[in-house]
Amino acid sequence: MKRLSGAGTDTLATIQLDTSQEQFCQAPERNVRLLAPAGCGKTLCLLYRCIHLVDRPGAARHRFLLVTFTRAARDELLTRLNEAPELAHLRDQVEISTLNSWGYRRIKNVAYSPKLIVSKKDFFFAMKNQLQGIWRRHERITHAIVGRKSWKKDESPRVLMNTLDEFKSLGFDHIRHRDFASFSKHWDALEEMGLGWRMEQHIHELSKIEVLDSNRRHEDTAPLRQRVYDDFFVFWREATRHLADSSMFTLEDQKYFAFQDEVRNIEAGRMLSGAASYDHVVVDEFQDINPLDLALTKAIMDRNRASITIAGDDDQAIFEWRGATPEYILDPERYLGVEFATYVLGVNYRSPKNVVDHSQRLIAHNRRRVPKAIRARSTANAKIEVVAVGSLTEALGCVDEIVDTTNRSGNAPDRIALISRKRSQIIPYQIFFASRNLPFCAAEDLQVFLSDAFDRLLELLTIKATSSDGRRPATIIKELIYLCEFVKRYRLSKANRDALRRHLRAARPSSMTAAISAIADYRGELKGKNPGGTVSLAMAEAILEFVESRTVSRTLIALSDTFEGLHRDFGKSEDDIFYADPPFFQLAEYATRYGTDYEAFLDDIELAKETLVRVPPLEDQSVDERFRRPLHLMTALRAKGKEFDKVILLDVEADMWPNKNARTPEQLEQERRVFYVGFTRARREIVLLRNKGATASPYIQELGL
Repeated sequence: MKRLSGAGTDTLATIQLDTSQEQFCQAPERNVRLLAPAGCGKTLCLLYRCIHLVDRPGAARHRFLLVTFTRAARDELLTRLNEAPELAHLRDQVEISTLNSWGYRRIKNVAYSPKLIVSKKDFFFAMKNQLQGIWRRHERITHAIVGRKSWKKDESPRVLMNTLDEFKSLGFDHIRHRDFASFSKHWDALEEMGLGWRMEQHIHELSKIEVLDSNRRHEDTAPLRQRVYDDFFVFWREATRHLADSSMFTLEDQKYFAFQDEVRNIEAGRMLSGAASYDHVVVDEFQDINPLDLALTKAIMDRNRASITIAGDDDQAIFEWRGATPEYILDPERYLGVEFATYVLGVNYRSPKNVVDHSQRLIAHNRRRVPKAIRARSTANAKIEVVAVGSLTEALGCVDEIVDTTNRSGNAPDRIALISRKRSQIIPYQIFFASRNLPFCAAEDLQVFLSDAFDRLLELLTIKATSSDGRRPATIIKELIYLCEFVKRYRLSKANRDALRRHLRAARPSSMTAAISAIADYRGELKGKNPGGTVSLAMAEAILEFVESRTVSRTLIALSDTFEGLHRDFGKSEDDIFYADPPFFQLAEYATRYGTDYEAFLDDIELAKETLVRVPPLEDQSVDERFRRPLHLMTALRAKGKEFDKVILLDVEADMWPNKNARTPEQLEQERRVFYVGFTRARREIVLLRNKGATASPYIQELGL
């Protein structure tokens, strides 16, 4: 450790930094890239670099804009700035803000009484009403909103509003991309950044709501791009302009229109100087930015003629799924148009030595990264185990033993994290801990139990649990029609439901089996045409398989196999998390312990639901007592920025780590980064759980275990 030399105050002389931190903090006044692996003291270094620039002999008074991407990161920096005595003289010179907050202040300066549209209801209303005069001029958009016959036509306004925002996130510009050539040129740039797959996603969404003709999606590139431009992008430009003119802004607009205002001022030559300008822009977590974030950052830098410091870790770039790309931190000169000096923080102060060594060995398999020499400050080693289990029951027992041992230690309980790749892997553990009355914290995006679709699943299981009881015909008919709602992808229309109810009433079924036979005999329309009763027979067979399942586990498998209305559906998942990854396999495996005891299974599910709470947003976690609970359940994507005494990585097997859907080299490298983030959360102990009957994840070997 070395003292920070060359400081202009006695207070600074007491600050001690290691060599790599000192080199960064005392870098000359120029554009700097700081590569800062987890646990290397990045947050403190960003503020201490500001001290160095302010306190240099003969330095003029400087103003800093320090940008973060979450309120949690902003609050951490503000706390340090306001509480550390050595930073006191910086407080009126450093502005710390998220890009959204900074952008909204700009919007309030230029727009009259701006209104934020944030809820799903607001999105729907804005598209259906505020933008009606715009979409009525576009045949394909009008067809999507009012011309579709599907019962899901109400999803079109939401999809369209989301896509308006997504195009802004991807850096499209409604003013400067005014023709097909400029639109196509930006699309080319996205392809070069590795973000072409995002455009493919939006093409798929627009095809689903029939803005694009899905039958022609696979033609060569030029005609496809032209159709996206003609059938959506022209509308996008007009809609974006109209909402702004109406002073209506989405959260993404906070950045988008701040960018537009900055560029408009730059083009008019209205540059900032003196007390109104920033001398330095500092951007934290630069690996997580998207094209719009980049464009706004560059516009702020250019208008203020400021130097820029970007900080982050290319090895922790795990948010590509939401439009970020590691390309910006890997090649900032190309995207910001200025030269950078690179510094790397080389000492990890958080992780044990073997965690650092193994994780560096793992991540070195990625080719698209900056090589780094990272060492641990600690000489202690964590306990690292690879544990092979034969079943979910064994896995639950292993985890229970770890938690129980911690609770029996007599000391303050360790913070333990169960980290998975997918949400559905967590489900059995939520039920298990709830049934054991063990308090835990689960992020809101994991709480499938609190979704409406999961409630419907429980209602179906309740019907199954009571279907053998003596029931009144009216009750049997009501329950059977409810089952019919989920056998096919879409719900019954009111006309179909009423006609089927009349048919069943005439049959007067005395049991569920008799009612199912009556459905098989039905020849009226049922979820569309029903030629020769084919749809009726298929529905009857699916419901019969469900009703005749003997165990809880088999019943769940029957629902998974035959009830299409509960299958994965990414369109529905926008409104209900259940459809993103229905946890039938995990529930069925866990339910084997219940045999035919439906009541016990349902009771434990209800207990788990009561135990779970809706947690505050991610950025507010530091102030909520639930996050101080010793047991935490999360996906690896949610683990970034956190640390725990013990980490248990679940299902460390091929097809899970990496995810089986990752195929390209870029996708496989992203998966390795996700695992790297999960593995490096531990301070004392790591357990990698895997199934004996499955192929081990390649990451185990890459770690050198």
